[in-house]
Amino acid sequence: MDPVLFIYSFLQKGGRAITDSREVGPHDVFFALRGDNFDGNRFALDAISKGTSLVVIDDPAFAVEGTLLVSNVLESLQRVANHHRRVLGIPILGITGSNGKTTTKELLSKVLQKKFKVSFTQGNLNNHIGVPLTILSFSTTTEFGIVEMGANHLHEIAQLCSITEPNFGIVTNVGKAHLDGFGSFEGVKKGKGELYDYLAKNKGLAFYNQSNAYLSEMIASRTVDSISYSASLFGAELYPTTSKEPFLRTSLPSVGVVSTHLFGKYNLENVLASFAVGRKFGVPDLLIKEAIEEYVPGNSRSQIVKTENNTVLLDCYNANPTSMRSALMDVSEIDNGKKIAILGDMLELGSFSEEEHTAILNQAMDCGFEKIFLVGPLFSKVAKDYPVSSFPDSACLLEHFANNPVLNSFVLLKGSRGIRLEKVFDSL
Repeated sequence: MDPVLFIYSFLQKGGRAITDSREVGPHDVFFALRGDNFDGNRFALDAISKGTSLVVIDDPAFAVEGTLLVSNVLESLQRVANHHRRVLGIPILGITGSNGKTTTKELLSKVLQKKFKVSFTQGNLNNHIGVPLTILSFSTTTEFGIVEMGANHLHEIAQLCSITEPNFGIVTNVGKAHLDGFGSFEGVKKGKGELYDYLAKNKGLAFYNQSNAYLSEMIASRTVDSISYSASLFGAELYPTTSKEPFLRTSLPSVGVVSTHLFGKYNLENVLASFAVGRKFGVPDLLIKEAIEEYVPGNSRSQIVKTENNTVLLDCYNANPTSMRSALMDVSEIDNGKKIAILGDMLELGSFSEEEHTAILNQAMDCGFEKIFLVGPLFSKVAKDYPVSSFPDSACLLEHFANNPVLNSFVLLKGSRGIRLEKVFDSL
């Protein structure tokens, strides 16, 4: 029997596809993946002892009863996921972009759940391992799938499309993210555009923000069916924000005011994308509005949190020059209250790092912050001639705040995940 069909027959019995032997349970299929610092083959016996129905390995030294030896475990996982996608035969929407992928995914899942049984990417399972696991988590009762696709090199989105086979797609935006891997901003555009390439080749449908010149250019250069959205197209108007009312509010002619739990004008494009997709699939505008207003972000992604002492914009899951620039601009436009910026290094910028950190620091200096705190070696390197406070890591900043607390302020807390700024949050 074809190994893909053999593995799939075990998953059809109700088990899960698992890549961490510590999470294995009865009836699951354990895929013994290899990595730079681990070898899942070594945990085959452990998984079998926990009652897993099958262990997929690629090292014959660990072949025992209950294992299936394949040439490459990762490729087998991906092929099984693609087989499941074809068995389901449901519409799937792929989402990629430099910023806003997760927010858009969460909003669209809320919107489409008003009409369909929707399965979608959980957490950050958006890479060459996470995407197949996402697809394999879709039950046979799923009516619509949403798959988030992340990448930091060329050809990765193309590979994820070959596994997912999306019928629809959104590139939220293209920005200066993962420049080290993509090589340049043009590389970012080309990499994210691989979703459009797949849709063009396979007669799919792309949604795009018409007001984004880069996206419009990317769509125009391909023969792909598309639906556009923008504030002007939808007649959307924005309301000003204050430190007491910091959330995005907009109005549309069909539904009136939409009051979100999202911070920042940049999230307007995610709201508009939700209306564009919802309308395409027959969700009434009032239900789209309801879904958007129900969504509350989590996981340190643009969360507004009121502590005992301050109001904090907790946005330290990720950061790149584009998202950092947008956050600074939106906080600067809050028209009252004392504002503090705590900015962490932006990682994976390669040779562009010093230039981009300097540009962000220059922008921050013009945003009206009473104090600016910088965290990480990259910001510290460029901060020497600026009237700011810099710290090598989050622990050192925590020590400073122990004796110099921040009080009665609106605090922007933003940096790349590797800087661990969430550790600082408890001191605010």
